[in-house]
Order: sequence, then structure tokens, then C-alpha cells
Amino acid sequence: MNVKVHYRITQDRAGIPQDFAGARRFVASEEQAIEDIARRQLAADYQIPPSAVEISRIEA
Repeated sequence: MNVKVHYRITQDRAGIPQDFAGARRFVASEEQAIEDIARRQLAADYQIPPSAVEISRIEA
């Protein structure tokens, strides 16, 4: 099942505060929570720590 995750980035690679919001679709898996999958994937894509990604809303 595909879900749409709304997120906010709070800092960039250098640790400078940012305020970027976006949304992306992810494939939901029953083995893992979608928040964990989305946070790790977004952190890897933007090359930031996972703590800099805030998940604000998930739509089915």
C-alpha cells in the first residue's frame, strides 16, 4: 500500500537550522512502522541525521 508522508526538515548537513516542508509517497510494509522507514529514507536522501526529519502527517 502506498502512503503519503508529510515531513519537515529542521537542519541541513552542516547543522544549520532549516525550515523545509514537503511530502513524498512511500510503500508501507507491515513489518516496520512507516514513520521509521520514511525518516531513514529522507535522512539518507538529504544526507542529514534522522533526528532532523519530523513527520507531521501520514495519509493513506
